[in-house]
Amino acid sequence: MNAALQQRALAAGIEVAWTDAQGQPRLLAADTIDALLQVLGSHAAGDDPALRVVVAGAPLGMPERPREAFCLDTRRHVPLLHDAQGRVHAPDHPGHYLLQLGSREQHLAVAPARCYGVADLASRSSERAWGVSAQVYGLRRSDDGGLGDNQAVAAVGRHVAAAGGDAIALSPLHAATPPDEGFSPYSPSHRAWLDTLQIAPAQVAGTEALHDALERSGQLQAWVQSERSPLIDWHAQDTMRHRLWTSLRQGWGQQPEVRSAFDAFLREAGDSLYPHALFAAHQRLARTRGESTDWRHWDSDWADPDSALVQDFAQRHASAVEHECFLQWLAAQCWQHTQAQLLGSGQRIGLIWDLATGFEPGGSEAWQHRGLVVQDAHIGAPPDAFNPDGQDWGLAAYAPASLQRSGYAPLRTLLDRMMSRGGGLRIDHILGWSRLWFVPAGMSPRDGGYVRYPLHDLLGLLALASWRHRCLVIGEDLGTVPVDLRQTLADHGVYGMDVLQFTRDAQGAFVPPARWRTHAVAMSSTHDLPPLAGWRAGTDLGALSRVHAWNSQEQAMALRRRHHDVEQLDRMLQGFPASSPAQAALRAVAESAAPLALFPLEDVLAERQQPNLPGTTPAQHPNWRRRLSWRVPRLDATLRWIARHRRTRAHG
Repeated sequence: MNAALQQRALAAGIEVAWTDAQGQPRLLAADTIDALLQVLGSHAAGDDPALRVVVAGAPLGMPERPREAFCLDTRRHVPLLHDAQGRVHAPDHPGHYLLQLGSREQHLAVAPARCYGVADLASRSSERAWGVSAQVYGLRRSDDGGLGDNQAVAAVGRHVAAAGGDAIALSPLHAATPPDEGFSPYSPSHRAWLDTLQIAPAQVAGTEALHDALERSGQLQAWVQSERSPLIDWHAQDTMRHRLWTSLRQGWGQQPEVRSAFDAFLREAGDSLYPHALFAAHQRLARTRGESTDWRHWDSDWADPDSALVQDFAQRHASAVEHECFLQWLAAQCWQHTQAQLLGSGQRIGLIWDLATGFEPGGSEAWQHRGLVVQDAHIGAPPDAFNPDGQDWGLAAYAPASLQRSGYAPLRTLLDRMMSRGGGLRIDHILGWSRLWFVPAGMSPRDGGYVRYPLHDLLGLLALASWRHRCLVIGEDLGTVPVDLRQTLADHGVYGMDVLQFTRDAQGAFVPPARWRTHAVAMSSTHDLPPLAGWRAGTDLGALSRVHAWNSQEQAMALRRRHHDVEQLDRMLQGFPASSPAQAALRAVAESAAPLALFPLEDVLAERQQPNLPGTTPAQHPNWRRRLSWRVPRLDATLRWIARHRRTRAHG
């Protein structure tokens, strides 16, 4: 490889050499390096960081010797410690500070050593924490209009709390583009704002106000019919609920006390909500007209939010923009009620929110922060055993240098918003906080490359937000994991994920739960895997065989491998007597060494179909559309079983 090209790549944060999922060393091709340098070219690093992130009490390592810092949280000046070597140390109390360094100011984020964790929760004798995870859209309740919502979450949460559980982990609930059949909760329009479909306004407005809006909007028949469908029609749900929520705002939303609460929300949101509401209103209009919802296909003047065209739209469609703001207030109120109900029922954590890795290149977040976003490249994953061709997720991400130059402003806002809504945050693909696989436009995912991110700065900001909101943090650390990353995450108080099907030793044997990590969350499965019952039956193999047109030999080979895995698992589960292999698996996860265990509702209810089959299209598999039928006796019995064995620590 050309030495000069290699130096340019390293300076831009591109990993020229890396190790693949099979442990084999790899070198990036010159064409990949050239393409990555091109897409990163407009994101050069600045000389002075807008924000320095340090651990509380640590040496600052700067030539200047300021005597004090101004705390932005308390609005007070704080003296700084100077040690015997003359080094200046950061304040002992975490928070945000300003340092006066001659004629310039330096913003300082002082972080705690680790994130808030399970051990910091209010104690409940010696019990270890546990809960369930749920695909919110798929939950059912009476009068839900065919889509799961926060009220259904609250109902499940009450059963979990009654059994002694502490949490309910959610599928992502970010603000979305008006959805079509290819909807995915992991492809959001804006991650800092909320989805406005999966909510139950009756929790805030009352059932009478909702039913009145149903009558006036003409959506009553569609509402009732939607409840009978086993699969969600996202486009139909969006159309129906948009009309219904509009009617609700025009009626109940005009009451003086409602207007007063909404106005208070707008004042608190400041200027941050308006750009998203403006963008969402234009997206809604574009969808109604049959036009693209991707801002990159709009009039070129939309690239400048201060342009006359954008300002004219804001004036002519002021009511539509205010409606989007109203929906954000309504969604925030609904989830605030749900979190209060869960904590009031005895849960110590309540809602665990899910943060998607990236966002739509044509969505609201990319539009608002377009100067910080990598253009002409998507993020994804390199080839591995499950995806030999690699993955292109079609998502955008921030350029590390530009994110750093902004003082990490979008990330700090995102963490504060999400952590303020619950007691936990799951970060999807936290490997991306260390490095992200970028696929330049026109290239195969196999020909992508890793770009490094300022991991220690990001983890410091994460810890600071975590303690500020008393919110524990889970990082999905599955996939091609860099050396020492799991230990680094553990050192910063970020829990990894130990998933039953993946927790094996170097020879492929299942690791007994007593040897699972004490700094990870134990799980029986995830949304990208078949539930335990489906995995044992090979349900996913039948679907994959149809999608990929396997021949009889390939089908037989996949079945043999699965039978071998099931036999291996059953050997490990012999130490966990139960009435069925599924219950033995739940017992094993419950008795694991992990401080927190989460059980997908699909496993609790012995379902076979998985929410998402990665690598498939809507025509091939109903991803993110399945509705879950939960029966109270079975739910309660399984939750009590889990609780009983969660009180037991596995041995041996």
